[in-house]
Amino acid sequence: MLEVSASFGWLGVLVVGVCTKNCETTVNRVLKTVDRGLEEFFPGEDKLIVVSDGFSKDHTLEIAGNTPTKNRKSVVTQEGGPGKGNGVKTILKIAYREGARALTLVDGDLLSLEPVWIHNLFCPVLRGKDLVVPLYVRHPFDGVITNQVAYPLTTVLHGKEVRQPIGGEFSLSSRFIKKVLAHPLFPEKFGVDVFITTCGIAEGFKVVESVLGRKEHTSTRRYENPRDLLIPMFYQVVGTMFELFLYYREETRRVSKIEKVERLGKTRVGRVGEVKVDVDRLLEFFWEDWEKLYYHSPQAGFLSPIKKEIEDSLEKTEFSFPVGTWAKCVFLGLKNYEKAKKQTLDVLRVFWQARYISLVLETKDLSPEEVEKEIQSQINIFWRYRSVFL
Repeated sequence: MLEVSASFGWLGVLVVGVCTKNCETTVNRVLKTVDRGLEEFFPGEDKLIVVSDGFSKDHTLEIAGNTPTKNRKSVVTQEGGPGKGNGVKTILKIAYREGARALTLVDGDLLSLEPVWIHNLFCPVLRGKDLVVPLYVRHPFDGVITNQVAYPLTTVLHGKEVRQPIGGEFSLSSRFIKKVLAHPLFPEKFGVDVFITTCGIAEGFKVVESVLGRKEHTSTRRYENPRDLLIPMFYQVVGTMFELFLYYREETRRVSKIEKVERLGKTRVGRVGEVKVDVDRLLEFFWEDWEKLYYHSPQAGFLSPIKKEIEDSLEKTEFSFPVGTWAKCVFLGLKNYEKAKKQTLDVLRVFWQARYISLVLETKDLSPEEVEKEIQSQINIFWRYRSVFL
């Protein structure tokens, strides 16, 4: 754990923002845990808990409002329409109006939140950093978008290796809050997490990783049916990443090496919850999309330089879609994106599914630590093709 200081004694409120949507089974525990963390590690400080609700259809708002806390609490319905980005932006605006010197964000569906997370997220900002991104112990098949796209692509485009750029839990300094609120590409939906990470790196802010421990959240339970959650999330997250690539294109061209960001805390190997993957069902979805969005679709023409490589890999007896082929798809997609945004994402979505299935099959007999090494090894492959295709 990072060194504890009883009080930092600086002017300005510490704000914890909690984004919720249909979190009636978890929000009570999340709020109590946040409250305990603030009381235990930051006694005597001015503190505020903000719940920003994304139009829940269950009893989340009522439960959040009725949960007793020792610290001030504000429960609001987010501004704008549905989408996590709007929820986060609502919290950022409140934090800015309150004169927050630091803001920590946590998701309302967390099952594994501990009071010490609040400490480990806030402390680096209170000591001069601008953005704290989380590092969790997660099941290797969790982070379906993180492991296949967000982690390798953010790293090689922007030159900073952040293992979990769409983690969900962050801490922001007052000056970084001001920057992201003014950014023209602030997304309305799931892309907000990778937006925060990318903005911090590309704009030259002081970014660090903080080790939090095991992460489990209720949305993981919906991974068994990707069309319910993950496919919409893919469009939002990857679309945001590609838009940010266009926005920061000049900064990206100046990247000549990859650096690890500073990591605070010790990474521990721990038990994680099981993530069930129905490979047969995923294969069924993949082949349906392959026929519709790739094989019989003119919009996949941007992949013509590797058409034979793609089809040869998928004709093997045992399903396989190598990471090198996937990396080429991603970079060809980046080149094509500005000309045909939706169509490019439609095609990449097909092969993102293929790469995830292939990873599951390739690593089914490996330990979580061995799978993690395989995931990290993607960086060298993505870096190799970055110079070829960009």
